[in-house]
Amino acid sequence: MIPGLPHTLPPADVTVHLRAATPRLVTVGQKEALLRRGESYGTLLTPESRPSAVQQEAYRGALARNGERIGALLAGLCAELLRTYPGAVLVSLARGGTPVGCALRRLARRWGAELPHHTLSIIRGSGLDAAALAQVRDLHPGAPLIFIDGWTGKGSIFQTLQASLPPEVPPLLAVLSDPAGAATHAATHDDLLLPHAALNATVCGLLSRTFLDAQAPLHAARIEEDLRGDDLTLPYLEALDGLSAGYSPDFRLQAGPRPATPYAEVLAYAAELGVRDPHLVKPGVGEATRVFLRRRPAHLLLRDARHPDTRHLWELAAAAGVPASVYPALPYLAAALIDSAGRSGDPL
Repeated sequence: MIPGLPHTLPPADVTVHLRAATPRLVTVGQKEALLRRGESYGTLLTPESRPSAVQQEAYRGALARNGERIGALLAGLCAELLRTYPGAVLVSLARGGTPVGCALRRLARRWGAELPHHTLSIIRGSGLDAAALAQVRDLHPGAPLIFIDGWTGKGSIFQTLQASLPPEVPPLLAVLSDPAGAATHAATHDDLLLPHAALNATVCGLLSRTFLDAQAPLHAARIEEDLRGDDLTLPYLEALDGLSAGYSPDFRLQAGPRPATPYAEVLAYAAELGVRDPHLVKPGVGEATRVFLRRRPAHLLLRDARHPDTRHLWELAAAAGVPASVYPALPYLAAALIDSAGRSGDPL
């Protein structure tokens, strides 16, 4: 644990390469206005609220409904990484990849293998934290680095990873759910709701979304102190541990066919609704959920209005007065369009 950042992630599961700092705090409305003026998303932070009843139910429902499958996904991915990369080091991308990396490390340890796990920041438009990456490489010279995330949306994180890494470090990305077809290793290419996609800091050690400032090269985070009473980090990791307990390292899992340009299909649907800026189109149930929690959504696209993995999105859209459309051929379970015009009421 880095001094000054009292997260609640178990030190035996992960080394956190983030420093404590005070971010520029803004409301969602202020953030949208600043982004339209050209500010970097990586310099702005909106404090997290307590998880709503809809979020909590989405988390519990996903854990109960998808838990057995998630256990298999974790085991299949862990076994594949151990077979393919002897002596590998896991480098999870905070925050969506951090619980996955912790679960993989625990599972490998149960199987008698050592998979060191570090988590660091990657920010769209700014890239991977180069100072943190250097720390990891110094600790594990010559070891293959496997970058871990929870899911893919349109594949932009993989593109950012590719652009950020030095030539001698290959962009090896491993995820549980890869509907974009972008990851090097995927447990499945299906779009599904991972439980921690419904929550944020409360399943990731109380870490805020990572951000940048000018004080030091290392990316920063703050602890969401107001959420300590809602922290589910340890129960969530223990639940993942139990779900993967029945598997052995010879387990193999087929990810299914890799999707071909699924994002292009989503862009076509978005264009029908008048949105042509790809930065405003967020496909995948995980990314769509993030839009409703962090941004100003303008429209929700669903493959199936009755799918249990998107029920929370339907409810969030209804509560916010956001229109929803059903496209049975949508290659993802859901996609969210971000409001490009913004709304009044949030002064800068």
